[in-house]
Amino acid sequence: MAIARLIREQLSANHRIAVAAVEVLAESGEATLRARAVRALGDEAPAIHQVGRWIAPKRLVAMLEAAALGRKRGRRVGQKLVAPSGVGVALCYSGLATPEKAYRRIDDLLARETGAGRYAAASIGDHCARITFDPVASGVDPRDAWPAELGSAVCGMREGMLEAIPMLFGLLPAQVRETQCAYEGSLHCEFEVKWSHMPRRGLFVGAGLGVVLGAAALWAVGFAGGGLALGTALTALLGAGLGRALDLAAQLEAVAGARRGQLALLEQLESGLAERLDDIARSGAWPVSAGGDLSAGEGLVPIFETSRTAGAAGVAMAQAVGDAVSQAGDAASALASDLERMRAQAGEASGSTAEWDELVARCEDHGRQIEEAASILGRAVGGCGGRRDHDPRKLVERALASFRTGQPEGLALEAELVEGLPEISCNAEQITFVIEQLLANAVSASEGQNEAAVHLALRPAPGGIE
Repeated sequence: MAIARLIREQLSANHRIAVAAVEVLAESGEATLRARAVRALGDEAPAIHQVGRWIAPKRLVAMLEAAALGRKRGRRVGQKLVAPSGVGVALCYSGLATPEKAYRRIDDLLARETGAGRYAAASIGDHCARITFDPVASGVDPRDAWPAELGSAVCGMREGMLEAIPMLFGLLPAQVRETQCAYEGSLHCEFEVKWSHMPRRGLFVGAGLGVVLGAAALWAVGFAGGGLALGTALTALLGAGLGRALDLAAQLEAVAGARRGQLALLEQLESGLAERLDDIARSGAWPVSAGGDLSAGEGLVPIFETSRTAGAAGVAMAQAVGDAVSQAGDAASALASDLERMRAQAGEASGSTAEWDELVARCEDHGRQIEEAASILGRAVGGCGGRRDHDPRKLVERALASFRTGQPEGLALEAELVEGLPEISCNAEQITFVIEQLLANAVSASEGQNEAAVHLALRPAPGGIE
């Protein structure tokens, strides 16, 4: 149920409308309109690709007006919204194996311009459906919020979505007709949808043309009576055969289109998985298992991802784990600092002994192990820990300690860390991860040099630290 609810929240959000509109403009070569539409989103523009995001209605209205979205272009936007790349995963996880089931669960699949909008299947018949859409809450006139021309555009978008649903199952597009429109004063929008599992239009058209053309041709050359009837029947059969062939060709093309969409979806999923594994591989030195070359980190699913599918409980779990990770990292840093002071004080008091040094070294090793475990867990939760006040110098020292465990030979790593800097409110794991990546990038940039050196400085700067 949590997955189904998550899918619905992601597919219904109106940021998908903005993204699809921008993509349609790009495909049409309308660069000027596209740029104008993006500018109309204002400060919402950088976040339109965030999954499940709702854009303020006024911003969306301004964006669609800037995009000059009419009914025809709105229909194309709707078709793009129901492309396999957009709803294919929902079909897999929701068990929607036929158009009938998809139209019955229509409110879970289609985007709407506001969160108050609701789709409903008023009736489902034999290859036909009647779908209603209430654009706003009860008692509110949608014409107060949406100009008439944009109302026509979003209705066209809904027509495009409704007609594209059968294409997900290898069928021809549905025939959609709007019978009522809320933006023209009706109580709600209503659409009649008709689709076919086996098209026969070509068959009937071909037979009809065969009868008409055959009869006319035979009459012109002097055939009459039984000869005319027989000839007309033959031409009707030939026309019907040709029309049927065209029907089958269209059906095969529809199946091929659905298969291409599914392959594109699989490629996207595979690409996303590969990127995730690459991120894990680059995030640090994972301990190698004794049984093979695969690192223990491969295949790790970030708790942040599970929090998306587990609702509020998953978010709370990820937050709690993230806080625990941050506390463990702080404890490890404090342990290392205290041990260093203990070593110095013991040496000043009675002189260092081998036994004392060995015990301190073992404690330091334990502290590094705690810190490394906290770092791995921090990457696994995807940075979900809470923000707390931290000493920036300690964060940099923690990142340096972690980086030095896998530091390349021959690399001169210098650190210039100013003391007494004010504490900063941040997620410790995110900051240390960024510092490690900066160091890794510096090492990568210096490859091939005879004397590679990396200098890391932490110092005050106008308005903060750098």
